[in-house]
Amino acid sequence: MSRILVVDDDVDISELIKTKLNAEGHQAFVINTGEGAFEYAKQVKPDICVLDIMLPGVTGYQICRRFRKDPELYRMAVLILTALGEEPEILHGLEQGADDYLVKPFKLERLMDKIASLNALLGAIDTRNRVTNLPGTDAIKREINHQLARGNAIATIYVDMVGFKPLCAARGPDGQRQALEFMSKLLVSLTRDMGIYECFVAHMGGEHFVVLLKLEDHERFTSSLIQTFDQRVRELYTRQERDQGYIIAKDRQGKDVRCPFMALSIGVAHTQYRQFKSAKKMFEVLAQVRQKAQPTSGKSVVFVDRRRTDR
Repeated sequence: MSRILVVDDDVDISELIKTKLNAEGHQAFVINTGEGAFEYAKQVKPDICVLDIMLPGVTGYQICRRFRKDPELYRMAVLILTALGEEPEILHGLEQGADDYLVKPFKLERLMDKIASLNALLGAIDTRNRVTNLPGTDAIKREINHQLARGNAIATIYVDMVGFKPLCAARGPDGQRQALEFMSKLLVSLTRDMGIYECFVAHMGGEHFVVLLKLEDHERFTSSLIQTFDQRVRELYTRQERDQGYIIAKDRQGKDVRCPFMALSIGVAHTQYRQFKSAKKMFEVLAQVRQKAQPTSGKSVVFVDRRRTDR
């Protein structure tokens, strides 16, 4: 089970929570003041922290921000407790890097549901795609939220393999696996070869990949990615297909159609011109810019969002 730290100045509530957690098989630790909570967390190294927002001396918001900036506590899940339950307060807590919230007063059964959800989240973050060996959606969104909470200047790059589905239709499962392995290895090796070590590569499923980078690295990375992909993607096709410049695949009616080789549609959202408060908002922008990055004549395309507002 999990190691869980409870940070709450209400002694009775915190002891009640501790008793319930221990009874459910978890190992619970309690501290009743904000002062020293960060140091105590460093000592016990919990998987989950149940963190009250209203604490004397130092707020739960401040503690959460310190958690997200610490390499040892960075991965820990944080559940904030709030007595007000107002939307601005909850959103502010999530923007500081919390994973979920619970409004006081609450039933212990509801707390245990939240703990189970956070354990599932931590498990999902550790899960790797069986073909690409990359983390998935939950992991990349959580990483983005944590980077934003730390105030880091970042760029999120959404990569679509346009033409992936026709290739799968023509090649079957083996062709699908080959294309996914090709893409994942290209992304990982490119970041390594370019010396971009502060990055996070994820596979969202199907032909969709996301790369999280430092803001200063996104232009040179996308430029190199486009050039390398367009040169090497031909490796996935036969000599005859390379000579003719297309593949034959069946459409939904079962008819043979000519399809171009794969190319990349790349959308970029970054923090240079505006402040993002969550991964959700950043992905909304990525959905918009990806529509503008449509490959033409078999050439990959990148579109960078440079707006300073949502308009």
